[in-house]
Amino acid sequence: MKKKKNSNVIRLSRAARVNSAFIIFGIILVYVVASIIKSVSKEPITTYKVGSSNINNNINCTAIALRKENEVVTAKSGYLIYFVRDGDKVKKNSPVCTVDETGNVINSIKAAGESDEGNALFTRADYINIRNAIDNYKSQYSDEKFYNIYNFRSEIESKVMDLSSQVMMQQIQAGGAAVSSTVQSIKANESGVVSYYTDGYEKKTPETLSIEDFNESNYKKTSLKTGDILDAGSTAYKMTADENWHIVCQITNEQAKILQEENKIRFTVNNSPNEIRASFSLIPRGEVTFLAIPLNKYMIDYIGERFLNVEIILNKFEGLKVPNTAILEKEVYKIPKGYINEDEESNVKSIRVLRFDDKSTSTDAKEREVELIVYKTDEDYYYVDKDAFNDTDMIFYTETRNKPVLSLARDKLDGVYLANAGIADFTEIEIVKSQDEFTIINDDGNLKEFDNIVLDATQVYENQTLY
Repeated sequence: MKKKKNSNVIRLSRAARVNSAFIIFGIILVYVVASIIKSVSKEPITTYKVGSSNINNNINCTAIALRKENEVVTAKSGYLIYFVRDGDKVKKNSPVCTVDETGNVINSIKAAGESDEGNALFTRADYINIRNAIDNYKSQYSDEKFYNIYNFRSEIESKVMDLSSQVMMQQIQAGGAAVSSTVQSIKANESGVVSYYTDGYEKKTPETLSIEDFNESNYKKTSLKTGDILDAGSTAYKMTADENWHIVCQITNEQAKILQEENKIRFTVNNSPNEIRASFSLIPRGEVTFLAIPLNKYMIDYIGERFLNVEIILNKFEGLKVPNTAILEKEVYKIPKGYINEDEESNVKSIRVLRFDDKSTSTDAKEREVELIVYKTDEDYYYVDKDAFNDTDMIFYTETRNKPVLSLARDKLDGVYLANAGIADFTEIEIVKSQDEFTIINDDGNLKEFDNIVLDATQVYENQTLY
């Protein structure tokens, strides 16, 4: 018996089959072209390599050193020959300098200097001392502080005169100069530290300082060692007898608010590795505040300086450095640990829920095991991805089959999208300190140095394929 052919089968003509193939091929071609256009037009995802860094809240400021400086004047006119180096301590009644009224001593020294033996008056160490001062100025020079050249000139002249005075005294003591009866010594009327410059700040106090006093471009330091003849009543030197002095810094009012809660501060002077701890007071001056630091030591170390660079040490934060644009905030559920099951072998964490379908009744709810993505844990809770749950889910406690809660506590975590595997993987971070365009985060192992993260978290979504 012949089999009966299936009358339901419709055979297509060859032309129809060819047309169908072209249609399918066209659809595929359109899809590929559309995908290419979408890929090309899509803004590229930029990643950032995490590095270690630190941020500090230290306050850097310019400070003024205020001391109790007494100017000592000469009773007679003449040339001054100094016994004591700038910045040296002297005892009461010790000779500090000599007034050469007639110029006999000076002329004798000049004559010796112009002779063949004159080159021996200054030692090699003397020349090195002057050259070092010049090299130090050159290394710190900047066009913005060109005005310092006048103070530098005064300093060099003082050093040269200091060396000349020493040579003069050596010649006098050796009997190589004719000393007349008109030479008069000026003795210290109190013990202290001698200095040989004036600048108009000698009588100032923290309370009498003005904002303009901090303008270094207007500062003028005048050396007392000029080699010129001095009139009677002129300042011969300064004596600082008191070890008590002040460092006064000009800071912003915002910085002053930070310091208000402190009893003492730690600071360094002129980039010194030694930290100083001291009490302080704040003096409001309109748009700024003066920070006055009283001290009873270290004064002699800065006797020749009026302006100091001070760094007030606050908090230093170390960790991993990430751009602020890479950080996002993610909402999560806080689930008590007693509700979660953990597979010891796979370390997978899950929870039993009673889940309702959208159109079902309570009798149609089904119990399900939901695998969790855990972002963070503490002593009491797991912080998990809330997308694993439906709004109507009810969870079970591990030890019983009760349904104790209908809703879960929510929290927010800071994090970044890790991009090491080519997928935007949310990774929780702990922010230590934010500043400007970057944030320092705790190096706790979640994120590591040299990890790649998405530079702009708003460009992607979680688990998105990046490349």
